[in-house]
Amino acid sequence: MNSIERFLLDSGLSWTMSKLLPYILMVFIGLLLVFILKRFVAKMKLPVRLLIKLTVLILPFVLYFAVAPIYQGDFSNNSVEISKDDAYKELTGKRLVVLTIPGCPYCFEALGRMKKLKERVPAIEIDYIVCHTDPETMDWYKQEAGDAVNVKMAENIKSMSELAFGVFPTFVLVDGDKTLRTWSNDNFGVSAMDEIELNFN
Repeated sequence: MNSIERFLLDSGLSWTMSKLLPYILMVFIGLLLVFILKRFVAKMKLPVRLLIKLTVLILPFVLYFAVAPIYQGDFSNNSVEISKDDAYKELTGKRLVVLTIPGCPYCFEALGRMKKLKERVPAIEIDYIVCHTDPETMDWYKQEAGDAVNVKMAENIKSMSELAFGVFPTFVLVDGDKTLRTWSNDNFGVSAMDEIELNFN
């Protein structure tokens, strides 16, 4: 999440639009630059004019893409439904749970999104559950999470790791006794973030 996306989120746009809009704007900027350059290249030969116009048209998009590339899972929302049973009894109430392990850079990176989500939807409860036996492994997450995210140890490490299919972070939507919905990090894109917000608004 770059500063432009953060600004758009702060302006009230959805996660999907905040991700998509800058790329659309780059296309319009390219078109505007082509229009401005039109008279300056009018006397040039046709192949040269076309090359210049094409370069100017795609340059803003390419530059922004270089700074903020689109990854495969950025817009994804592919969840898996899991039947809730006693193995997952520590997952209670209505909340978003992030299953993590110590020292996981992707888990740590996801904290930025979770803090922004909490800022946008104050009513949401977000738990970081660390699948480990050493309480000190929580400190890394706690320092970054502040008061926005609850960081705790897994009560049943085996069950939580199995729920994550051994892939961390895994995001779990908990809604009372209903079926759990889980997303791997690659499947928890901006459209999934929008859906989570709708669940808590």
